[in-house]
Amino acid sequence: MTSAPGMQGDRPAVRELRWRPFRLRMRHRFQAAHGALEDREGVLSSLRDADGRVGVGEASPMPSLGHGSITDVLALLEAHRADLLDPACAAGLAGLGADALRCALDVASLDLRAQAGGRSVASLLAVAPPAPWVMSNAVIGGGSPQEVAQYGRAAVEHGYAVLKVKVGVASVSEDHRRLSSLREACPEAVLRLDANGAWDEATAREASEAFAPLGIELLEQPVAAPQVGALARLRAHGPMRIAADEAVGDPETLARVLDERAADLLVLKPMVLGGLTAAAEVAARAAQRGISAFVTTTFDSSIGTAAALHLAAALPADVAHGLATGEHLATDLTATTLAPERGRLALPVAHGLGVTVDEAALEAAATAPWRSAEG
Repeated sequence: MTSAPGMQGDRPAVRELRWRPFRLRMRHRFQAAHGALEDREGVLSSLRDADGRVGVGEASPMPSLGHGSITDVLALLEAHRADLLDPACAAGLAGLGADALRCALDVASLDLRAQAGGRSVASLLAVAPPAPWVMSNAVIGGGSPQEVAQYGRAAVEHGYAVLKVKVGVASVSEDHRRLSSLREACPEAVLRLDANGAWDEATAREASEAFAPLGIELLEQPVAAPQVGALARLRAHGPMRIAADEAVGDPETLARVLDERAADLLVLKPMVLGGLTAAAEVAARAAQRGISAFVTTTFDSSIGTAAALHLAAALPADVAHGLATGEHLATDLTATTLAPERGRLALPVAHGLGVTVDEAALEAAATAPWRSAEG
């Protein structure tokens, strides 16, 4: 993937920026190696252009991964409110919460541009016509072997062919019991694993060798992000494909991953990378090295999920993406949660991002009134 022609050109003049914080409840406590999620907090952002069109985006940082909090996002909005109508200023934001805010403003800006051009956001990002739909994996957090098997069976019955399992929460032997139970329950499913950097190199090698006979598609971020050398060795000598996830979020670490070919695939999280434009550029750099990429959300609302979907549809990779996290939310910002059907997520047909905020849902989820800045 190279820079798309559609990424060039003028942006609509922005007349107003509005933002409002929200909190969404999880259906259940979701356990991963970096901590447990019980709710998701974020900041809804909207941009209005001179013709009255409104583009929306979401800033939902993940505090457990060191990406800041919505308090940081709100502080940045207040500090730079007079300047954020200028996309150049938005792109230059730095500090805790900045990646998520840059993502929200980038998505809202792309939403405006796509609406003005009568096209989809995905078409702005893609070189070739974007895919009309993409495959998504189901995601399974912590739980006993019996619970993991039960969730896996339910996911397969709902049409998922790829199951992603969080590992590294417990011991390698306990994870092996969980995975064995899942494999027995879902013999035809594709299994991929995500350790969120939980292991040291020796444990990662032990886990890879123990899990490989279960038929694992790939292993995401087995070691901590800075340990690029260890990641490269695991890729070179390990029994399964390696995907870099947390290592992609830091520019210097990403450069090392690409230079040392430390991964077979990259995991692109727009909320971590600062938006769809930045994520598409990372995918283009990786493609030049022969490294594929796929997209995952960070348990975002349907606004953030829609943004990730447009990026996924613009990528050439024939691989399942991690876009099924909305089903873990009990509340949302849209009237209907954007969720896969039979393991596939269709690109919205409306121009722009293709999803709209439900005012009643936002009112129920909001934790403070709207704030705004006008140009």
